Parts: sequence; structure tokens; C-alpha cells
Amino acid sequence: MKKAIVLGGTYPHSALIQKLKARGYYTILVDYLDHPAAKPFADEHIQESTLDMDKVCLIAKEQKAELVISTCVDQANVTCCYVAEKLGLPKPYSYETSLNVTDKVRMKRMLIENGIPTARHYQISSIEEFDKDKLRYPIIVKPADANSSKGVRRIDAGDKNAESYIKDALLLSRNGKAIVEEFIIGREIGADCMIVNGKAHVIMTRERRKINKNNTDAIQQIYGSFWPASLSAENIEDLRIIAERIAKAFDIYNAPLMMQTILSDDGFDVIEFGARIGGGDNYQIIEELTGYDIIQNSIRSFLGEPIQIADLNADRPKLLMDNYIYVQPPREEGKDEQTFGCIEYSPIAEKYMEYKKVYRLKGDSIGYKISSNNRVGCFVVSGKTEQELLDKQMIVVENMEVYDIDGNPIMRKDIY
Repeated sequence: MKKAIVLGGTYPHSALIQKLKARGYYTILVDYLDHPAAKPFADEHIQESTLDMDKVCLIAKEQKAELVISTCVDQANVTCCYVAEKLGLPKPYSYETSLNVTDKVRMKRMLIENGIPTARHYQISSIEEFDKDKLRYPIIVKPADANSSKGVRRIDAGDKNAESYIKDALLLSRNGKAIVEEFIIGREIGADCMIVNGKAHVIMTRERRKINKNNTDAIQQIYGSFWPASLSAENIEDLRIIAERIAKAFDIYNAPLMMQTILSDDGFDVIEFGARIGGGDNYQIIEELTGYDIIQNSIRSFLGEPIQIADLNADRPKLLMDNYIYVQPPREEGKDEQTFGCIEYSPIAEKYMEYKKVYRLKGDSIGYKISSNNRVGCFVVSGKTEQELLDKQMIVVENMEVYDIDGNPIMRKDIY
């Protein structure tokens, strides 16, 4: 029986594993956690880090794997491409490309070299290299090479926490570098695209809803998005052109491409991008609104099969809004994690939700700092206008709760 190794037990990889099984694969999940979300769906779980490329390569050899795959984890995609090149396995792009699209220092340099619009920025390797007068405030500092959104902070002029934010970003970056860039004011627009034979197709857009920085210690994180974003046909064509220019610059020929952009009066600027699909519930929302199976087409990109595309301009009977769920800091002084118990919804909340998901198992440890890998779940509401979505969101928030293992309420409700 042919074997596939899936790197990373994230929630979307539950669906990835099921689709691989339907193709006849015996699935082996590699994840360092005891109980990652995708574990119940895999045939086997090997508890190792997806970042240890040589270890994963050894596992793939021992298992005689025919595929090593990750569809929504940046650093795991690097490992996939490394192992694929070592063992002659299928891959969506080269190992060199995987480094260029995950290391933000490389990414920013190549964006500039290829005339792709992005914020003014510079890189640092130490706190001494930070120049508070080099860019216009506010500015963003972010690790150059790290998973999820850890360490991404906004710094305003005179911010007394600037030095600690920069040190955190440097510490979290695997290569010890950080990016400092200007903060561009505008609408934050995400675009899920497919590159097919070098041509870009915009599959879905969304407008990301950022958490008020006064509630989050300057963390740059969202609580959810409007799907699709309210954009003109000209806007969507601009996104398509930018995606195609990125694909050409980074040698991406057949693969997903997820972009984060800012739309200002001057047009779109690329914050960053990934040659992968989005995490969380992105894949399900895209399929519900368009009928497009982005995970299946991501598998096709690995295997060299023809990739399908979807019609973004088809009529949409509804809008969707996803809402991420986070927890408060522990009450116990000096404790950095909560122990997850459950999420409960009243009948009123159930009435107003399209659907809901839980990302954690009872007893899991959860960091309280707001980042994508600390989400405990999400819920989705539908409506015909953005205001209707916001109204339903607040009804659900007021009629639900997250509890720790001891039954204490721990949901963070101030971010919505």
C-alpha cells in the first residue's frame, strides 16, 4: 500500500489526511505534539518535529513513503521540498523556492528586485541595528523565519516597549533576523489564488478584521474575516496580476498562492505571501462559497496532476464571516498556559451560527498570547451584508463560553 507522510497535525490536515486516504494512501502524521488535531484521522502518528528535516527524511526512507506533504504550514513545506529533493519524491516547487517564500528577508528582497509593491523596510540581526529614525511611524517588526504570527508587533513613535518587541522578534526567528517595515494604512485584503501553468487565478478574497491593538499588546492579529471581500472587478484583476508576477519571480508554476495585502489609495501592497493554502477554516469556507476543493488541488500540485480553477465572479447567495476564538491569560501568577476543557454554546448561539469548529482536545495546553497557533476554535456566521454578519457575531459571542479543565470561564471576548 502506498504511503504518504503528512507534516503537521493542524486542523486542515484532518481533511488532507482523509482525502489522501480516499486516494489509497496509508497516512503517517509527523507532529511533535502528543495529540495534534489531525491525529485521530491518521493511520499512524510519529512524534517528531516537522522542522527536523534530516529526521523526517530518515522516516520517509524507513517507511518507503511515496509522498511527503503539507498544505498549510510554511516551515513544514520547506521540509517537504527538502525531503522530496533528497529522495526523488514529487513536490510542487524546488527546495530553493520553499526557502525564498518562507524566509521574509529573502521574500522582501525578491519582491523589491522584481518591482512588486511592498512596504519600505530593512532587516536587522541585533537590537543595535534598529534605527528608530530610518522609517516613518508606525512600524511593524516581525521575525524573518518563524511559524504562525508569533512576534509580529506594531510600534508607534515613542513606544516604551519597542526594544522588547524587537528582541522578541529576533529570538523567535530561526535564523536570528527580523524585518522592520512601515505600517501601511488601508484595508487588509487576503487573496487565495492558484497558479496553473504559470498563470494566476484568484479563487477567493477576504477582508481581514484586525483586533484592536489597545486590547492586544500591539500584536498584529485578526479575529476573523469577511468572505469574499467587497472589491471591484478592477481590484480583483490587480490582485491577479500581482499574484502572477510573484509566481514568475519566485518560480512557482503549479501551486496554491496565498497573499496578504493592504489596499490603500495607492493600490495594493503585498505584506507577505505563502505558496500554500490558508490555515484554519479557509479551505471549508472557500468550498462552501465556490464549490472549489482547494485541498484536493493542493494535492494535485504535489503530484503533478492537472489543477482545476474556480470562477470567483459567480453569483454569491451569501457572505460568510469566520471568527477565531482565543483564551484569557491564566489567573495563576507565572503560568503561561491554560488547560483546555470545552466550548459551550447556548441554543441562541446555535441558531445564529452557520457552523462551528473546535481545534483543541480536552486537556490540551494552550498559550494565551494571541497568535494563530493559540486559537481554540472558530465559528462562522452568514448573511447578506457585513453589518448583518457583525450583528450575528456579537449575539454568538454573548451566548457562548470557553472553559478550562476545572470549569472556569476563559474566553477572551474583548477582541471582537
